[in-house]
Amino acid sequence: MSDNKTGIRDGLVEMERVFSRRAFFMNIAKTVGVAAAFDKFGPDAFAQATFTPEDVVSEFGRMIIPVDQDPGWATFDPGITNYALNVYMRQVFSMGNDLAYAGLRYAITAFNTLPVNIGYGPQFLKMPAAARGQYFQNVLTGAFENDGVQDILLFGGVFMMLGVKQTFYMNYPNHLPNPNLEFQIVPTTGPKTGWQQMKFAGPVGPEEEKQLRDKYFNAVEVFGVDLRNPYI
Repeated sequence: MSDNKTGIRDGLVEMERVFSRRAFFMNIAKTVGVAAAFDKFGPDAFAQATFTPEDVVSEFGRMIIPVDQDPGWATFDPGITNYALNVYMRQVFSMGNDLAYAGLRYAITAFNTLPVNIGYGPQFLKMPAAARGQYFQNVLTGAFENDGVQDILLFGGVFMMLGVKQTFYMNYPNHLPNPNLEFQIVPTTGPKTGWQQMKFAGPVGPEEEKQLRDKYFNAVEVFGVDLRNPYI
């Protein structure tokens, strides 16, 4: 138990360090309390055997992007959940840092379990649909500051929301180029992806790329831009 406890705490602290220093997220995740939440509630709230973080992300995605007249998260589940958590969030949010990614999984676990620990209600996975929405709204508005869990719930909830929306609206499951083809082709049949629902123009094709290359062939170089910056 001691090794497990140390590992969970280290993962949460590394998640906080890695995620909070991302310039894109600084206004979302400026927190200092994930370790304090762990110290207060212990490892059982962060490492459950009865469900997985994938279960939580799946239900969270169904809440954020329901199926209505158009396809939603459930249309592409379980593949979209697996990609969102284990590929997109791992590489984009955690920057390939395995310890930080483990911390994110612990935070998502806690997002499900901690309502019970603080007497708020049942686990997220056992809440009715309306209660789930109200719970997440309470997380976003800071309603759990006095319970010692606001920071950890914010990390779990906000990064799930970002991962779900960004994955769905990146044109999943047509987000990658077709094998042996240089350009991505958006199918004209099958379920409408998030990209198509938003009526985006679609990925750059060969004709548009040629036009862009011709347009910017003699573009003026802007000095002072650090090309080593990973965010440009």
